[in-house]
Amino acid sequence: MKSTVLFLLCAAAIAASAVCAYLGHMVWCGVGAAVALLLLLAIWRSIALQLRTIATGMDLLRSRDFASRLRHVGEPQADSMVDLYNSLMENLKTERLRASEQHGFLSKLIEASPMGVAICTFDGDVEQQNESFRRLATPAVMKALQGLADGEDTTVREGTQVVRCSRNFFMDRGFRRPFYLVERLTDEIVRAETDVFNKLVRTVSHEVNNTLGGVISTLDTLADIHGDDADIKPVISGCSDSCRQLGDFVKSYAEVAKLPELKLEDVDLTDFAGENLPFLRSMCPPGIEIEMVSDGGEACVQADPMLLQRVVINIVKNSIESIGRRGKIELNIKGRTLRVIDTGKGIRPEDIKNIFRPFYSTKHPDRGLGLMLVSEILRRHNADFSLATMGPFTYFTIKFKN
Repeated sequence: MKSTVLFLLCAAAIAASAVCAYLGHMVWCGVGAAVALLLLLAIWRSIALQLRTIATGMDLLRSRDFASRLRHVGEPQADSMVDLYNSLMENLKTERLRASEQHGFLSKLIEASPMGVAICTFDGDVEQQNESFRRLATPAVMKALQGLADGEDTTVREGTQVVRCSRNFFMDRGFRRPFYLVERLTDEIVRAETDVFNKLVRTVSHEVNNTLGGVISTLDTLADIHGDDADIKPVISGCSDSCRQLGDFVKSYAEVAKLPELKLEDVDLTDFAGENLPFLRSMCPPGIEIEMVSDGGEACVQADPMLLQRVVINIVKNSIESIGRRGKIELNIKGRTLRVIDTGKGIRPEDIKNIFRPFYSTKHPDRGLGLMLVSEILRRHNADFSLATMGPFTYFTIKFKN
């Protein structure tokens, strides 16, 4: 507005000078010319300051300098542009700072999340991933993820681990950009399976024990009555033995459902293995050797020694049955890791994913109790464990976290 007024005044001064020159008033003509010159200088200064302000602002934007601010130059229109620029830069700086803080918070949240998170490129290749994803993303999990469409999920059971894999997307610059989620479900599924097992065992134990009590009592009475009858006595004795075996069978399941509470204490794995080695050797037939190997490092963990003993006994028992007539078993202690290594037949790949589930057994006489008991005790200890066959050896690995 000011530049327009100056321009009009300048035009008026020039016109007045022209009129004065025409009329012969040279003095007034000079005065008009001087006024016009001054007005032109004022116009030039106003426009120059505005152009300089715009140029400075453009340079700051080009260099991405959002912290610097422009100063007033004493020209109203230029100063109004300075105020507008400074206001815009302040708002932009605030938004950039808020976006940066939110991005930092989300990055830390994703990195600390127990759920695996991976952000992909537009082509579906993993570009960023957190630590949980790196830990959970086995080849089987990655194969399952790559087979999913946006919005789909699936469950993968691999060894002792059960994970849910999901694929979804978010909008990035107007295009769909995929991301993966991997969630560990092992504890929830195992807890559900264990609850079903415990409920079934309690029901069966109650009904069977009540029935067997009356049957065994009746059989004992019949044995007293017909104790001298050579033909009837063996039949009664056989029936009584069968009833007692059935009672022991149900009791073995009930023992798993009634594990005692943990009584944690400091346990040195090397000392623990050495103390139990004589008993474990007594379990082995003549053709099977068992020995202990330790790296001599720090091997102290928090554990319940009685329940841990049941774990090792069950694992060694399975190793003995897998070996058969001749072989070797090794108790290997390295730090807080205990491995039972044997030269048995090993575990088939199709059995790995089910081996710790209730009622699943590759050997019918065991009824699927041994490894289920082991897994339940180790989960109560919050220990990681796995069973795998590599070459001629089978490894049962237990890693304590405390």
